[in-house]
Amino acid sequence: MVDLYSSALVASAIVVSGIVSSRAKISSSIIEVTLGIILANVLLLKIEGWLDFIATFGGLTLTFLAGVEVESRLLRSKARVSSVIGTLAFLAPLIGELSFLTLYTDWSWNAKLAASLALTTTSIAVVYAVLTEYGIMRTQFAKTIVAITFVNDILTIVGISLIEPAFNITTIAFLLTLAILALIVPRLTNLLIARYGEKVVEVELRFIFAMLLLVSFFADEAGMHAVFGAFMLGLIFANTLQRHDRVLAKMKTVTFTLLSPAFFIRAGMLISINAVTQNILIVLMLLLVKILSKFAGCYMLCRRWLPEAPTFSTLLLSTGLTVGTITATIGRDLGFLTQEQFSITVIAVILSAVVPTIIAKRFVPKNV
Repeated sequence: MVDLYSSALVASAIVVSGIVSSRAKISSSIIEVTLGIILANVLLLKIEGWLDFIATFGGLTLTFLAGVEVESRLLRSKARVSSVIGTLAFLAPLIGELSFLTLYTDWSWNAKLAASLALTTTSIAVVYAVLTEYGIMRTQFAKTIVAITFVNDILTIVGISLIEPAFNITTIAFLLTLAILALIVPRLTNLLIARYGEKVVEVELRFIFAMLLLVSFFADEAGMHAVFGAFMLGLIFANTLQRHDRVLAKMKTVTFTLLSPAFFIRAGMLISINAVTQNILIVLMLLLVKILSKFAGCYMLCRRWLPEAPTFSTLLLSTGLTVGTITATIGRDLGFLTQEQFSITVIAVILSAVVPTIIAKRFVPKNV
């Protein structure tokens, strides 16, 4: 039987997070994680099975949407810049965080790798929000930063998917299936939208969610982790759903009304306040190493290709939130990160969404 007490508290937290984030103009994800911390550490709420499922589904859906958001035309038009800077935006913090954790902690190799990968990301949500806030989202300068962000996050998701892979004959079958789906899915989706697009039963959404769970399951069985399947399926759906923005809007409504909040609240409930307070120096050092590593890897290239505002650009590339939290959660669910290590990593990820954004306000470009 479902525990109505816990479900009522979580539902209330979802509503409160939406109101607070709207009024305070802070990402709802940060508020949701904070409320999750309160639910678990103050109200001593346990994670029920229903929340575990919805949160897992939410993580897969967010990863799918990250793939859908990748604009192939934008990546092609900014191929050289995005691939070079995006790769270094991934590699520099990966090396920096691994080096720091190796020198100053006794974490296992997989724990160090999972935490480091979580801190390599650039938050597309934060980047979009900041660029839109300052009215420069439609400029070529902004589009270049977005393209770099896509490359950075693609490499992070591929990286977490390749920790302890178990390649076998199923892996080959999975990759062949993805190739076939790339040919079939766009046509089938267009057909479903044309035939059932105006129906209340939302057949096209049911189809997308079913495909998401099936492909994620297949990816897991193929030894590549469910998140890799979700992201690749998002890439396959990208051009189709970007053309049918009404369908994409409906999917985002479902995701950001229930699935995404459940994911971030669960992530917050997994965080131990005691672990964070006892290791606050490590948290701050992980944040500092991320920012410094991003500057070491990207700043000079940003001066070359984004001369209008290299400091502003690099600070935006230092942000992290959704993909970083997903990566840390995967690391925890796979047993790579302990609860203490997970808590430290996620708090560092959240701080990376806030601190660089605040500093970037001093370096907003005037003429782009």
